[in-house]
Amino acid sequence: MLNRTKIKPRYMLLLSLVTFIFSVAYYIIGNKYANSPLTYYQYIEFTSLIAIIIVGGYQIFFWVQRNNYFFRTRCLKTKFDEYIPFWPSWVWAYSFLYYLIIGLVVVSIKSIEQGVNIIFGGLLLLFLQSICFIFFPCTVPPEWRKYKLNSVSTKYLKFVQGLDNGRNCFPSMHCSVATYTILILMPLISYYSFMLLLLIIISCLFVKQHQIADIVPGVLLGWIVYAVVIA
Repeated sequence: MLNRTKIKPRYMLLLSLVTFIFSVAYYIIGNKYANSPLTYYQYIEFTSLIAIIIVGGYQIFFWVQRNNYFFRTRCLKTKFDEYIPFWPSWVWAYSFLYYLIIGLVVVSIKSIEQGVNIIFGGLLLLFLQSICFIFFPCTVPPEWRKYKLNSVSTKYLKFVQGLDNGRNCFPSMHCSVATYTILILMPLISYYSFMLLLLIIISCLFVKQHQIADIVPGVLLGWIVYAVVIA
């Protein structure tokens, strides 16, 4: 079971401050580099909505983790996974590049209506992932999470792994969300968006959070949701 911590008022104040700061950044970048027609007020509206959705989405994610004990947990490791090295320094790409891509999506929107449609697709993706995690819980080999905490990267990776129960590997949510968002970013940064997806995939494998069998279904799920909701 995960340790649950009460959300204290200072954390809500911090979230409000961060939302304000990010809305300013999105407005400046969106107007300067993405030719966004949105006003600052519209950016703070949408950024506030994104903040609420992310916080609420994580509550769904954690609820699923507390309730996916009803079916047999599987491990999808293959012999090819044995050739992939453990490279903990990739945890920084695994953790922060993920949110940078989401931020770029916020910058790229041309209307609140388009933004709401993108959010709906994200919620649909979360719903489908949650179903998979409930009925088909999968994990990585337990030895993958046994390593020496001898660097900042390994310590941070251990912190990240402490936020999940290890049974939500299939399909990779990092890869599904990254695929969904990079397809949205295609008009803004062209085929460079696929380089971002590749970095996310590599980071998932190098920090041993996922196996190869988790990656491809994650990418396909993100692409399917994009095709249904956005394309």
